[in-house]
Amino acid sequence: MSSQADKRTDIIPVILGGDIGVYALGREFHEAYGVISTVVGTGFIGAISHSRIFSPVVVPALDGPNVLAAVQKIAADYTDKKIVLVANTDPLIETLEAIAGQLPGNVVSHISPKAAFDAVCDKARFSELCREHGLEVPRMDVVHLAGDDPIPSTELPFPVVAKPAVSAGYYPTLLKGFKKVYYLNEQRELDELWAGLRASGYEDDFLVQELIGGDDTYMDSLTIYIGRDGEPKLLGAAQVLLEDHAPSMLGNPVAMITRQMPELWEKAGRMLSDVGYRGFANFDIKRDPRDGRQLFLDCNPRMGRNSYYNVAGGVNPMQVLVEDAVDGDAGECRVAREHALYTLVPLRLLRHYVRDEKLLAELDGLIRDKKVYDPQRYDKDWSARRRLDVELTELNQNRKFKKYYPDPTDTSF
Repeated sequence: MSSQADKRTDIIPVILGGDIGVYALGREFHEAYGVISTVVGTGFIGAISHSRIFSPVVVPALDGPNVLAAVQKIAADYTDKKIVLVANTDPLIETLEAIAGQLPGNVVSHISPKAAFDAVCDKARFSELCREHGLEVPRMDVVHLAGDDPIPSTELPFPVVAKPAVSAGYYPTLLKGFKKVYYLNEQRELDELWAGLRASGYEDDFLVQELIGGDDTYMDSLTIYIGRDGEPKLLGAAQVLLEDHAPSMLGNPVAMITRQMPELWEKAGRMLSDVGYRGFANFDIKRDPRDGRQLFLDCNPRMGRNSYYNVAGGVNPMQVLVEDAVDGDAGECRVAREHALYTLVPLRLLRHYVRDEKLLAELDGLIRDKKVYDPQRYDKDWSARRRLDVELTELNQNRKFKKYYPDPTDTSF
């Protein structure tokens, strides 16, 4: 595990949102520095509402004006401290991009310059960057939904996967009942999707990608932090064991085993540095079961909902952030080398979805060696109410998987 830093009184973390990923960030700040995080959101899960390590601030909406007003008030109340402002969803990162020039002087928000942000967030441009840096990507079509020109049929073999080219602007469409990712078996289904998206008013590009087989255990995750000097300061990686399968959460890992991926770290880190990227980036990768190739699917401009797997691997991301963005010296690059299991779901449920005997034996070995990390289960933030929150969350996980993904499949769909 990463070493504990001294308790600090000169910083106040301010985290936008209210989900389990936000709880993990607050725990990371608390573990590193013993600080209480201010969490700004429209509502919070029980793990946050009933926590001792958060100070909640409720806002009418997490848009630019409301976020800016809340942060300005916090900064004015603590003029002698550095406000460390973080977010962990694509729309909220875009919000921080929009208000960056208006933040008070004592606020630190270490996000990437806009040009680099746009380059990695557009999945079509991202694919070009990957190829330029020796990273493999799936075959794809880029579909332009703006206007009313007919959309030609794909030449990719079915089944295919379809998803927005840029995730951040897609959130309002998700709220209209559309899915995060589509699995489609024939051209007719694609045509219906294009018609429905256009009728909803969605005009941004969509991607159609070849389907890479393999269940959830063929997914990998890569986390990199690029410091102010343009060099990697954190390298983390994990093999996914299980993903969320609820339609609006599809693709979010809920259990992972930490791994070492030096070749991918080197190439992906160089790609980020070359485009001028700074801060956290999280990559989704799919291993092709036919030949073992690791295909880069996309890059998220943030540390990722599952940032705590890096802590399980031995490096606290929020400690790296503070040392680079506040102290100005993150030192040498830290690698999450520890072998550990990270999970948000009950172990019995998780074991049901791991079909490979070697991988299941590895999972059981980590459980036996007590190398299991769940950010919800924090000894320094434990109470009867918090324990009930965790138990209810786990019960809900069982219900969700029974409804949306009762048994593992060869494609994870």
